[in-house]
Amino acid sequence: MNSQPSTVVPSIGETFGALYVGAIIASVLFGITNLQSVIYYKRYPNDWWLYRCSVALLWVLDTLHVVLSTHALYFYLIDMFGNLSGALVQSVWYVSRAQLVVNVVIVIYVPGLYAIRLWKLGRHFHKVLPWFVFLTMASSLGAGIFMIYEISMTPNFSAISDIKTSIYAVFSTVAATDFVIALMMCYYLHKSRTAMNVSTTACRVLNLMRLVIVSGLATSTCSLLTLISYIAWPESLIFLGIVFILPKLYVNSLLAMYTIFSSSLPEAYLR
Repeated sequence: MNSQPSTVVPSIGETFGALYVGAIIASVLFGITNLQSVIYYKRYPNDWWLYRCSVALLWVLDTLHVVLSTHALYFYLIDMFGNLSGALVQSVWYVSRAQLVVNVVIVIYVPGLYAIRLWKLGRHFHKVLPWFVFLTMASSLGAGIFMIYEISMTPNFSAISDIKTSIYAVFSTVAATDFVIALMMCYYLHKSRTAMNVSTTACRVLNLMRLVIVSGLATSTCSLLTLISYIAWPESLIFLGIVFILPKLYVNSLLAMYTIFSSSLPEAYLR
């Protein structure tokens, strides 16, 4: 009797099913991104040029992310319907690679904008502490560049386990960066609140601190969930389903921060 070792193929629910669910949630968040972008430009047309250009750039990247995700999912779920093992090795992986690269760029770029905002806020109190944020950002940037390189060398979904080192590095450093940014942002906002005598402005700053904590916890938790899901189910694509959602959380948290910061803090703290 001729017996050959069989290759275990993950179920469609653990692979493209997870991507499909992640894409649906990401699409909902993309709609919120559009709404927040319109609100930002209507309320603050004279905001600093870097922030206005950054919002436009992030919207373009987020739109590109949705387009690439939709194209890849259509190919895998419609064109390759019923051929799971074949879909995992198809050449349309180049689209998925581009989508993952856009994902990494957003996840690294948004904390960089947070770091700039922290530096502008922190320079009124400390000169050294903001540089700790830039150090954590540098580690995330290095890990992100390494991951982009490894993604470009990965032929298909089946070989994604070959880049596990960069996956560990990116999402652990990103989670750590989010935590540091949220912690220092709250510290500086608390210092700003005590430095202000106007009770209304102080209350707004307190609300802003709550937003920073919630958004920082959301992005950190999502990064950690991505890492945990990859460690727990390395042969599945569950972690990629979460990765679809991650950049949308970053963009929306940044837009919310821009909107509330511009209305809550005096001009001297923003420029």
